[in-house]
Amino acid sequence: MIVIDQITIIICIVLILLAIISPLFNPFFRARSLFAKNKEEKEEEETRSSDQYPPITVLITAHENAEELERHLPTLLSLDYPGAFEIVVVAEKGDGETEDVLKRYINNRHLYYTFIPNSSRYMSRKKLAITLGVKASRYEWIIMTDANSTPSSDEWLKTMAKDLNDNTNMVIGYSNYGKDAPSYYRFEQLRTACYLLQKARQSVAFRTNCTNVIFRKSEFINRDGYRGNLQLVRGEFDFLVNKFAKKHDTIVETSSKTWMTDELPTRKAWRDKHIFYMETRKHLARRHAFRFVFNLDTFLLHLNFLAIIAALAYSIIVQNWIITAVAALSLIYSIYIRTAFAKRVFRRSDTQISLWKVIPYELVDVWYNIRHYIRYLKADKNDFSSHKV
Repeated sequence: MIVIDQITIIICIVLILLAIISPLFNPFFRARSLFAKNKEEKEEEETRSSDQYPPITVLITAHENAEELERHLPTLLSLDYPGAFEIVVVAEKGDGETEDVLKRYINNRHLYYTFIPNSSRYMSRKKLAITLGVKASRYEWIIMTDANSTPSSDEWLKTMAKDLNDNTNMVIGYSNYGKDAPSYYRFEQLRTACYLLQKARQSVAFRTNCTNVIFRKSEFINRDGYRGNLQLVRGEFDFLVNKFAKKHDTIVETSSKTWMTDELPTRKAWRDKHIFYMETRKHLARRHAFRFVFNLDTFLLHLNFLAIIAALAYSIIVQNWIITAVAALSLIYSIYIRTAFAKRVFRRSDTQISLWKVIPYELVDVWYNIRHYIRYLKADKNDFSSHKV
């Protein structure tokens, strides 16, 4: 007869509860329907007339991005959009290569470009470029993207703009790196997007890590654009969403036709993106609530696997095979269910990552964040601001 002592019962209950509960605190579980296909979307588009698509500006800022513009500008200029649209490019004055690219399309009726004066100081030149681009826009609706991003479909603009009306103030879309990027880059981008896009769907958007946002020109100008953070070098998309997104008036659009593909960043650019965000997030509203969710997910993820490892080690030492069996089953279940949640999102977002990498990538994510934070602490704080001390 097998006698089960109280310690064994407690350990087994804890292992089972953690295995069941911890996978539910997971961005892939919360965002399981984020990329759901809308079967009626095509029929809705076919019934819309051209006058139902509002005029819209595509805003691009270029800083030594001549090669990227050369690759992506033709795609943007040939977008399938039933309404009126324009491409506004704001570049650095004196950037001859970028100017040469733009001049080749000078006769295209959709293209307008302008330049930032060299005399501008004490403010982020990227944010200044965006502000100039907004003011140069002829239309109320503006969609902002990057020079190193390209639409996945020629219907990108049409699909992003289909929900624009008097009750909408912002549309946030999805972007990720191409298949040539390391799988961890694509995993982290998707996982972070799941957090942010789901947050935007449920309440007030916190920020976006995607280069794909529509906003209103009038709101940007009337509320002084980037005033309050003009001195910070980075965070253009973050501050835009954080300041202007409204509850219930922000649309999250994840149809495959609206995806943007970002070019592979250099290792330094990818690292700098995360280090600069450490400074940006200090100035964002609603950051504490967002960080709480992320930290809780991370804590339960690691607690679950640490508890399983500890229980396996303990049970083998004392030869308690009941705990060994429960710990092993908890491990198998945890890996299976977390992988299944990720697989669903991978499939719907067309993210090709080997499923065996899901758990290692989830576990290592927090350690990458810690390393970025340590580098941020060691960095010269003057690097994050245009106001040099």
